[in-house]
Amino acid sequence: MAVAIRTTDFPEGAGTDMYDGVQAAMDVANDPPEGLIFHWAGEVDGKWTITDVWETREAYERFREERLFPAIQKVSGMDPAQTPQPTVSEFAVHDYVKP
Repeated sequence: MAVAIRTTDFPEGAGTDMYDGVQAAMDVANDPPEGLIFHWAGEVDGKWTITDVWETREAYERFREERLFPAIQKVSGMDPAQTPQPTVSEFAVHDYVKP
């Protein structure tokens, strides 16, 4: 079942510059991760927010461990597992349309 993963309440200093650097390091536009259906990022009510829809939770977890965390460490010089954690919410996706 597809899942939506919403990430908010990022640590101080995380925002567009960090996001752009991490995106460039991962090159998701040219090498999309297996299982990613949709991704968007931007401010919602003044908070930096990232939302993805994945084919499965396992696909998201694999991406997080194999690509996201290494890219964050490369860009920031910090181990993401050792820094303050953002809020991550998961939602079951009943239906989606991909034209």
